[in-house]
Formats: sequence, C-alpha cells, structure tokens
Amino acid sequence: MREYKYFLILLLLIAFSTQAQTKVYTGTVLDEAKFPIPGVNVLEKGTNNGVSTDFDGNFKISTNEKAVLVFSYIGYSNFETQVKGQTKLNIVLKSEATSLNEIVLIGYGSQKKKDVTSAISNIKVKDVSSRPIVNAVEAMTGKAAGVQVASSSGSPGGTISVRIRGMGSPNGGEPLYVVDGVLTSNVKGIDPNNIESINVLKDASAAGIYGAAGSTNGVVLITTKKGKKGKSTTAINYYGGFQQIVRKLPVLNNSQWFDLQKEILGTDPGVPNYYDLAGTNNNWQDLIYRNAAQSSVNVNTSGGSDTGTYYLGIGHLKQEGIIRESNFERYSANLSVNQDVNKSIKMGGSINYDRTNQRSIKDNASANFGGVVLSALVTPEYIPIKMPSNAPIPGVYGVSNYYSGENPISLIYNNTNKTIGNNFLGNAFVEAKLSNNITYRNQINGVVQNSKYDYFLNPSSSLVGRSTQGGGDSTFYEVFRWQWDNTINYKESFGEHSFDVIFGTSAMNESISKSTQHGAGFATSAIETLNAASSDFRIGTSQYDWSTNSYFGRINYGYGDRYLFTATFRRDGSSRVGKNVVNGNFPALSAGWKVSNEKFMEDVKWMQNLKIRAGWGKTGNLPPYTMLYPSYSLLNAGAPYAYNSTDIAPGIKPAAQLGNPDLKWESATQTNLGVEVGFLDNRLNLTVDYYHKKVEDMIFTLQLPMTSGSSIIAMNLPGSDINKGIEFAIDAKIIDKKNFGWNSNFNFSKNDNKIVGLDSNSTFQTGPILVAGSQVPLYTQVIKNGYPLGTFWGYKSEGVDPQTGNLVYSNEMMNLGSALPKYTFGFTNEFTSNGISLSFLIDGVQGNKIYNTPRMEIEALSGYANESVEVLNRWQKPGDITSVPRALGNGTTNTAAATMLQNRVSSNYIEDGSFVRLKNITLSYQIENEFTKRIGLTGFKVFATAQNLVTLHNYKGYYPEVNGDGQGTNNQAQNAGSGSSLMSLGVDKGTYPSSKTFTMGINVQL
Repeated sequence: MREYKYFLILLLLIAFSTQAQTKVYTGTVLDEAKFPIPGVNVLEKGTNNGVSTDFDGNFKISTNEKAVLVFSYIGYSNFETQVKGQTKLNIVLKSEATSLNEIVLIGYGSQKKKDVTSAISNIKVKDVSSRPIVNAVEAMTGKAAGVQVASSSGSPGGTISVRIRGMGSPNGGEPLYVVDGVLTSNVKGIDPNNIESINVLKDASAAGIYGAAGSTNGVVLITTKKGKKGKSTTAINYYGGFQQIVRKLPVLNNSQWFDLQKEILGTDPGVPNYYDLAGTNNNWQDLIYRNAAQSSVNVNTSGGSDTGTYYLGIGHLKQEGIIRESNFERYSANLSVNQDVNKSIKMGGSINYDRTNQRSIKDNASANFGGVVLSALVTPEYIPIKMPSNAPIPGVYGVSNYYSGENPISLIYNNTNKTIGNNFLGNAFVEAKLSNNITYRNQINGVVQNSKYDYFLNPSSSLVGRSTQGGGDSTFYEVFRWQWDNTINYKESFGEHSFDVIFGTSAMNESISKSTQHGAGFATSAIETLNAASSDFRIGTSQYDWSTNSYFGRINYGYGDRYLFTATFRRDGSSRVGKNVVNGNFPALSAGWKVSNEKFMEDVKWMQNLKIRAGWGKTGNLPPYTMLYPSYSLLNAGAPYAYNSTDIAPGIKPAAQLGNPDLKWESATQTNLGVEVGFLDNRLNLTVDYYHKKVEDMIFTLQLPMTSGSSIIAMNLPGSDINKGIEFAIDAKIIDKKNFGWNSNFNFSKNDNKIVGLDSNSTFQTGPILVAGSQVPLYTQVIKNGYPLGTFWGYKSEGVDPQTGNLVYSNEMMNLGSALPKYTFGFTNEFTSNGISLSFLIDGVQGNKIYNTPRMEIEALSGYANESVEVLNRWQKPGDITSVPRALGNGTTNTAAATMLQNRVSSNYIEDGSFVRLKNITLSYQIENEFTKRIGLTGFKVFATAQNLVTLHNYKGYYPEVNGDGQGTNNQAQNAGSGSSLMSLGVDKGTYPSSKTFTMGINVQL
C-alpha cells in the first residue's frame, strides 16, 4: 500500500512539472504590408503539434518554452522562432524573392508564373505611393524590358506614350489597356494608389486572346486593389512638393538684339519712343516659368469576411504647371465588392470614377499661332508686358512694332483653355461553379467618358482680341461603351496531365457624340459664355457608332510539370473596317519546357528553374478613330440649290473622307523565343527574349490631291512594318540579411524597325511643322521602303561656307536618322535596413534623333524676333570658321535665296535624342514600435522623393524626351472624326518642358 502511495505522489510531481513547462502561446501572422494571413501553418518543429491561423491571422498553440515554431504558407518564405521569453508572438512573413507560385494575369484568366509560356512582364507597383505619379502608366517607366514610357509633354495632366517592342504601325504605337477586364483608352484618371498590379502582354501568344482590339501594340493589364479577408484596415497616403523647369534656354538681351538688327539692316532699327529701351528688360522665360506646387492624398479602407470582401479608395491630386496658369486637378474614387452568394455562386464588381479639371496653355505651335513656349524665346526683351499710356493703343498686352506675334504673358492671360472631364469605368460579374471543374462567368463592362472644353479670347486686352471682338468655343465629347463577356473555364488534373481550357464570347458597342459651338463679338470679358457673343455663330454636331462581335478560346496543357503547351484562337468582326472585310481570324501557339524538372538535371545545383519558351501568333489592330466609317465617302451640307424660282432644296457636297470598302485590319505576325533561369538558389534570375514582329496591311491616312474632290482616304499600305530585337532582364536579391537587404533589377532591349515591301518610288510624308509664321507645312519625316518609321528626310548640312557665310547642303534629300530609339534600358535598386529604405531608378534611351523646330525660329537670323545666344558665334566676314551662318540681311542681294536655304528641313536641326536619367530617388523610413501601436497605428512611414533629378544628354532644347503630337492611335476616341492625324515622332515644335519634382510625404496605416 505504501508503494502505491509513493507511486501516486511521483505521478503528481511529474504532472505538475509538465504543467509548469507547458504554456499557451498566442500571436498574429502578417504579410509585409501588415495584412493578416489566414491559414498559415504553425508547427512545433520535430513534432506533429500544430495549428493554423484564423481569419484575422491569429493563432494559439500549447507547447513548452524550449520549442521552436515553424511558420509556413504558400508564396512566403518559412520562418522559425523559439518561443522562450515571448508572451505574444508577432510574426511577419516575407514573400519569396522569386516565387514560382506567383499568379500572373494572362487575359481572361491567370496562370502561375512557372507555367507561363509567353512573354509577360509583371510591373512592381509597391513604390507608387511614395512617388509623385500622376498618370498610372508612368509606374512602368524603366521597369520592363521592351517597354518604353515617354512623356509627350510636361504639361500638368499631360499624356504619356507607351510603346511595347517598338512602333507597330503608322496608325500608332499605343497598347491596348484593360482595367479589371474592361477595355479602355483613358487610364490617366486612375489613381495609382488604387492599383494592385500591372502586367504587360508583349508577344502575340500572350496578347492574341484580345484579337483585333488593338493588341498589335501589346496589352497592358491593370488590376485595381481588392479587399482581403480579415479585419478592416485603413491607409492614408499624402505627399506635397514642387516642380521646377529643368533648364532655360539663353537668348539675346536688348543690346545683343539691337546689334544683330543693325547688322541685318545696315542701320539702327527704328524703335518708337513709347518703348522704354533702357528700363524694359523682360526675361520672358523668368516671367512665365515658376516653381509649381503638386500634392496628392489618398485614403483607402478594405476588409472582409469569409463570404465577401470590399475595398474603397478615394483620392485627390492637384498639379500646378511650371508655366503660369496651367494646372490639372483630379478627384477619384475606386470601389470593389465581392460576395459569395453560396458555395457555388459569387458575384461582385468594381467602379473607377474620376473627375478632372485642366487649364492648358498652347504648346507645340509656332509663336505666331499661339505657342507660349516659342513666344517666350522669340519675343524681344524690350517689349513691355502691356503697352504704355503714350502708345497708339495703351493698356493692351505688349507687341513689337516689328514682330507680329503676341508676347507670352498675353498668350497665357488673354485667353482661357479649360477642360472638365468625367471618366467612369466599371464592371459587374456573376461566377458560378457548374461542377468541381467547370466555372461560368458573366461580366458586363461599361465605360463613360465625357469632356467639356471651353475657350475664351478676351475682346479688349490684346490686339488680336480687339480685331475679332473676342471669341469663344465650346466643345463637348461623350463616349459610351458597353461590353458583354461570357466565358466557360474548365480545369482538370489527373496523373501527370493538367488542363486549363477557356471558351468565350465578347460583344462590344461604342457610341461617340460630339458638338461644337463658336461665337465672336463679345462686348465685355465679364461674361465668357457663348450667350454673350453677337456674331460669327457656328454650330456643329456629329454622332459615331461602331461595334465588334468576337469568339475566342484558349487551351493550356501541362505534362509532368515539364512540358507546357498553349493554343489561342480569336475571331473578330467589326464595323470599323471595310464592309468587304468584316471578319478577321487571330490564332496563337506557344510552348514551354521546364528543363530543370528533368531527371538529368537532378544533380545540377548551380542553376534552378531553367525554362525555354517559344511562341507564334497573330494579332490585329482597328483603323484609327479619325475614320469610323472608312467604307463610305462622307457628305457635308452645302449651299442651298434652286430647282426653279420657288423650289429651294438643301445642298450637299463631298466631305473630306473618301470611302474604301476594302480597308482591312492591320495584322501582326509575331514570333518569340525566350529563356528563364535562376542562379544562387533563385536569388539571381535572368530572362532573355528574342522577337520578330511583322505588321501587314498597315493603315495609313493618305492626303489626296484636290482634284479627287476629297482630301483624305484610309488605305492599307502594300508593305510591312518589321520590328525585331532582343531583350533581357535580371532580377537579383544581392543581399538578404536580417538587418540589411539589397534588391536590384536591370533590363535592356534592342529594337530594329524597318518598312519593307513598299514600292521604292513611293514616299509618304509625315511630321509636318509650321515655321516663321507660314501656314504651309514642311514635312520632316517620311514612310519609305527600307527605312524605319519616324525617319527624318531632308538635306544634309555640310557646314557654313567660310567665304559666303551661307549653309551648304547636299544636292539630294536623304535619311537623316530615326526618332525611334535603338536601345532602351532601366536600372532599379532598393536598399533596406531597420525600416529605412533607399531606392532609385535610372532609365534611358539611345540611338534616336530629335527635330529641333524651335532652333529654326531662334537661329533664323532673318527677322525681328529674338534669337538664341548661339547666333553670337555667327559668320560675319569672309574667312570666319563657324557652324552658325551669317545674318541674312547684310544689305546683299541674295537674302531670299539664303533664307530659303536656311529654313529647309536639314540635318542642321536634327540632334541626338539619347539620354541617361536618374528618373526617381526615394528615401523612406517605416516606423513600427510600441508607441505607434499604443496610438492605434499598425505602421507609419515618412518619405522624400526627387523625380528627373539628373538627366545627361546633348540636346539643345529644353528636354530630350520629345514624343511630338498628332500620331494616330486606335485608342483615342476623343479625336473621333477629327480628320487626318499624321504621325509626328520626335518632333519638338515648342513642347511644354518637363520638370524636376521634389516631394515629401507620409503613409499612415491604421
């Protein structure tokens, strides 16, 4: 009995001892963005004791203090920690540096990155909240091989051009944008803070699922943020700062200008005594350029339950322009809701809405045609801002007694150019699981875009306004597009086989309306609306409609996690092409081989995840919006026609457009070969692609002779546009320590563009410019067999003749280089240490040319406008060796001939457009400590950013990033029916200069 008593005591001591060593430990598992992760496996190392995190990322586990807990979740690196001394564990899981399980959008579906067989670039957008990005696509700058992002203008809210693997056709080079499954042309209204991911489909095997919607130029898929299951979270992001012009161009002061005029005239220029020559020295660039404020705030909240999620983001952006009175303001909202109706059916949708207010100034125009940028360069400094009291017309904005253009202050303040825009983009869907492997999805998409443009010319404050008693214009555009997509998706895996099959239909209809009104004869500037006009009334309205009907399918097949195959087919029919060629077929094929998964690679340890890809396919492109009814010759209202003395009928006359019922789609055939491979346990990943894209049936708006009765026709050029090149990208996690990390990305692409198959005797002129007040355009570029698009065509300058001082040119016109770059690159680095992050982005282009039209104005040496200080080095006497010709007057008899020579299109005004730029540098500090937790914050970040801080280039203009204007594109509905749109690439016509931007901000996480 005594033995049993001792035995029971021993058992109690053992139980007590065990109870003392075993405790209940709790904690929370979060991702790097501080969102809870449900379903994380929490396992005591070496045992079967484990639990999973709940809906809010919380866990509770009983174990002893010496235990090591292992946290694991798909897509995240495993994390281990010993529980000893910790009462509550707060765990942050890091995303795997090169997770092959990352989901990539491929259009009407998604794939794991490791199974993708085509050329797709995923753009990292986690830094957009710390950068002063206005247009969402600017987030792609320098971050993807083969993707060139360029600002067409530095104006606030200005457009940004995106080219994927070169220029697709004379019809334009802009990609197709798809936002949450909705096809759209306008993404500058989307707040970048609301973007979750950007994927670029670069080759035909990836973009082929979109057929002829515009995918010849690639597809950009933008996904906005959605809610996550878990407790509600709120983030507030704000930044504020200023912009300043990168540089100003030196021009002549009054003394230098008078010396030049005396040399031209042979005598002192006669200047009326009401000009204050001694006291007026207006540096017009100093007067119109300013340090301009820019600010942005975004507030978003998200959350969800087991059955549904939500996300709401609201933002406001205000950007003042570096030219006075120009500005851009945007109010935006994004709402996304998803709800599980039951286990088989879920529904949801998203809405993106923005309202913009923009006041613009006229750029890319000669000073004689209202161009503010050029006016600031050519207006002499002795001209007053307003004419003095003793002038013939006192009080009006100052003008020269010689030079006919208005001064730039007048061009800014004497008129208003205001645009108000509303953009709505939304979708609603229902998705049903018909069985375990079949899913049906029905999605309705809608786009509504409208804008109201108002222009008013003051009737009394300028000589131009007085001559017409002022004037006003009001233009209203509206685009309404609906799209209805139905898809059936089948997924199945058995044995070593896997299938992912999708079939679908898509119907789309778009209506475009436009109305214009004009009036003149305003008695006062107090009322700017057209009801105050009294003369010259003009009214115009137009309506355009078009539609497409499409069928598509895709099969993804995998065998043994080694061999991959994808086949895509789409058939499109559209009213936008000629009535004789309504339908087009667009097939695509691609394959992949995961070499690293072969048995013969089991012992290869220095290389991981080697995959070889190959793809081929066709994509299409519709005619530009400038011609929505290309099959038909259009008519305009004409003068009334009298059949007899009493019967008068309305007359009609031919409009500008001549019909072409055989106008085809543009069709691009593209081949792609790619290799992906990882090294050093996937800390270094390399992707290399070679591509060859051939665009046939290129659409071009041809100018017709007057004898045809019409002025333009849309036609398919007989040749082809070929882009071929190579691109590679390196992603590296160079250092991955607990207290220090260094991530880097470098991408590079080489592209060769050439037109082939055209009649060698055919030349199509593009790139028109207007100089010296002339309304007769000079064409700077050609489309010609054997040369790339954007080829500058003119006379080669052979320098200044030391004896005559005139420029000497070649006898024939020739190729003077192309506006398309041969090389583009981007280099991104991010350093992190204890919450501090430093990142920078360097990008650049090489091998492109720019036509510097302003130099034709400010180095003309022929008139009374101001000139560049470059003319101080002009030829003045026989024997002078210089690159600047003589002043064209000189009292000689060959002035007219010399002027003609100097104003011709030549290499004298073509410059190197290459540049290397520090596009962005950002320093941030993420604060997460007990204090932030006590005040209810999960995180607090402060940051400072500089954009365009340093740009290395040889361009003599304001800035080397010049895209020109007027290039056609299938995606710009606001230009519907506006007539011919000739391509101008790399032509600086007085472009609004780009700016440096400095900002500071905070990000608060609740």
